[in-house]
Amino acid sequence: MMNDVAPLAPVLGVRRDGSVSASSASDLLITVFGELMLPGGGSAWTQTLVDTLGLLDVEAKAARQAISRLSNKGWITSERVGRRSKWSLTPWATSLLHRGAERIYAHGEVDRDWDGQWLVLLASVSEQRRTLRPKLNVSLGWAGFGSLGQGVWICPWADRQREATAILRDLDIGDATLFRSTMTDVGDPRALTERAWELDALAVGYCVFLEAFDEPSATDRPTAQSASRLIDLVDAWRRFPLQDPSLPAALHDAEWPGDAAAQRFRSLRAHWGPEATRWWAAADNSYGEPKSQAG
Repeated sequence: MMNDVAPLAPVLGVRRDGSVSASSASDLLITVFGELMLPGGGSAWTQTLVDTLGLLDVEAKAARQAISRLSNKGWITSERVGRRSKWSLTPWATSLLHRGAERIYAHGEVDRDWDGQWLVLLASVSEQRRTLRPKLNVSLGWAGFGSLGQGVWICPWADRQREATAILRDLDIGDATLFRSTMTDVGDPRALTERAWELDALAVGYCVFLEAFDEPSATDRPTAQSASRLIDLVDAWRRFPLQDPSLPAALHDAEWPGDAAAQRFRSLRAHWGPEATRWWAAADNSYGEPKSQAG
């Protein structure tokens, strides 16, 4: 499973060094795969994909390049039907999208009770293998670990132990120690959390998300707009699981904007999802008709 962490980077919109990037056409297309194509049966005509990205101001040429690029990377395969092409998600991509969805959709959903235990990882990557460091950063971030620097990582959820062990094994990092720990009276757990996850910047990110996505309106719900807003919503939200391991309430302020952001995400996705699904089905069916243009 952990060999699939690197391909999950575009699902989260992160660069190789673990920093957040602006969404490319390929990033947006992967979100389309997960939100519309996978629930809609796992296949779509070329023009459906192009039109969907067009709702997000991606030009047709860039959309077709993104389709080709992700095909080359093993996400989709094509079948010729006359002059048109129909694309289907590969089993690998389907599995990857399901696993990514579990983490993305569940992020911030439940404030679990925290027993005060930390997972602490000491992992050293030699200079000769320094190219592995960015992959380790992304993988451990996705697993819920924050870095204290100098090869020290912490996570407040002990059930991530198996995931961390798999990362170390798959990256062949033998110089590592993983243990459970509780803090004594020396030290401040919130200060430690701030060092590992930059809570101020994370809080700003959640506030920006809340400003960008207002509460759903009961009126004016054209289906195409619902599809574009849904993709925008998930594209923005998918970055947070890398930056925030769903920190327990004891480790951040009571008025934590991440709670309101998670509630807003779930509300808007439920609001836009059905209309977006109907738009997708109608669009793809229209291109399946003989009178439609070549894909």
